[in-house]
Amino acid sequence: MRKFIDLNLKATGETLQEMLVKAGNLGFTKVGVDIEGVESDLDIVSRVNLTPRNVNELSRGLKKYRRRVEVISVQCNNIKVARQAAKDHRVDIISFPEYRNGKRRVWLDRQEANLASESNIVYEFLFSDLLGKNEVSTSKVIHNWGMELSNALKHDIPVIVSSGARSVLELREPRALASMMVLLDVDEDKALDMVSTTPLKLVERNRRKLGDGYVSPGVRVV
Repeated sequence: MRKFIDLNLKATGETLQEMLVKAGNLGFTKVGVDIEGVESDLDIVSRVNLTPRNVNELSRGLKKYRRRVEVISVQCNNIKVARQAAKDHRVDIISFPEYRNGKRRVWLDRQEANLASESNIVYEFLFSDLLGKNEVSTSKVIHNWGMELSNALKHDIPVIVSSGARSVLELREPRALASMMVLLDVDEDKALDMVSTTPLKLVERNRRKLGDGYVSPGVRVV
């Protein structure tokens, strides 16, 4: 039986509890949030979303949070940050902004995908990127997703799908999130893995790393 995870809720403190209840009702067992001290019947995955302006900011953020949270995501707003994030083993997830002034900035191109594939980094798609857009903008988003997904799969980069929800209305049940990838010709089972098996492996791996005595994969001080 699958355990579904929405690894990216972008709620504020005022709305988060309502969203957690709704997420549980939708079938999720784990959710990722970037707010500390959250209590819920769900399994809360601690997460931080870094948006560094340069490589130095990226380095400081990774140093500050790597031993404090279970998942670190980096939004790559320029090419230098993107390349460095793809090479840094402290980064768990990379993502890219969709548009700036109507034009694409940086994205998961072949060079980025090649670097990320060597660092065990995960690529994240957000359902919220589709919300509030007109038909033309939605078409552009889906087109861009198709190119990024192709590069990710060619380089064996794990892919996850999250809601990116900021409110209860933006939450979607697990199969609705997976359906985005089905639209891009991903097999249904593989699409469901992107909201269950793949994020679960990421969380379990990082929880082992944060555990007492961890030194390196397969090495632990007793």
